[in-house]
Amino acid sequence: MTHSVMFHHFHDNLHMPAQGSLSPDDFHEMLVWLRKRFTVLCAEDYKKKFLSGSLEETDVCLSFDDALRCQYDIAIPILDKFGLTAFFFVYSSAFSDNPDFLEIYRYFRTSEFVSVDEFYEYFFERVSQIDEVQFKEHQHHYKSLDYLAKFPFYTENDKWFRYLRDQYLGSNNYDDVMKEMMVLRDFNIDAAKSLLWMSEEQLLDIHQKGHTLGLHSYSHPTQMSKLPRHNQSLEYERNFIHLSQLLSFPINSMSHPCGDYSNDTLEILRGMGIKMGFRSNMSVKEVKSSLEIPREDHANVFREMRL
Repeated sequence: MTHSVMFHHFHDNLHMPAQGSLSPDDFHEMLVWLRKRFTVLCAEDYKKKFLSGSLEETDVCLSFDDALRCQYDIAIPILDKFGLTAFFFVYSSAFSDNPDFLEIYRYFRTSEFVSVDEFYEYFFERVSQIDEVQFKEHQHHYKSLDYLAKFPFYTENDKWFRYLRDQYLGSNNYDDVMKEMMVLRDFNIDAAKSLLWMSEEQLLDIHQKGHTLGLHSYSHPTQMSKLPRHNQSLEYERNFIHLSQLLSFPINSMSHPCGDYSNDTLEILRGMGIKMGFRSNMSVKEVKSSLEIPREDHANVFREMRL
């Protein structure tokens, strides 16, 4: 059925490999593979067909989340060669003096540890020291769940880490643990910031190349649905104002950070005139509404390519 293929991280000589990241050759090979199996549409063509109800079952589009610099450096030139445009979903705090630290934390665990599992071992130990009894209670509860089953490419450690981050620690306590770890490792936050995100000039450049920019919230909360409605509204209003003023162009598409949203979220987005929204997985394959279009993670596509 029609859907989008979702991309995040890429690596080359400048951008270091990370969990799930693609090399330029990987991305080129994936586009060839996709074109043999689907009709890969440019973003605006996909939008027009979707809004007119004329999409075919084999029509797909490409979408990129988080406005990462590696996407600009690696993916954009390859898309140019294929004559393709894509959706780029932007969270605006990345362009402020106080960006959300989600990507900085990811870069930290990639750059400062031999492997992500070494980071996890260190992180789990630090969290267990906060309150050993509560930690064990959550561990027992976690084992009774099929947590993040919608994301089959996650390892067990990936899932346990995300459970601790989102269900046990919460954003403030998680920030405290991570920032303490970064101090202990003498991690240079400012250097990481300079490598991670596109500049506003680069956002303008990809807009001028014909790519479609859309909303991805202001601060990229990992669980939007848990925020009060007023806070959700602020997340998207601030994001909308930033992109609208930068591009001087109508913003009417979006993707849900971490695929998390509620009925309140959908009502807020409709009230803002957002016409298309994308999920972050294929757990619900049908298009339940115009703001819930499924997306296949590129990690699943890459795995299928290798079968």
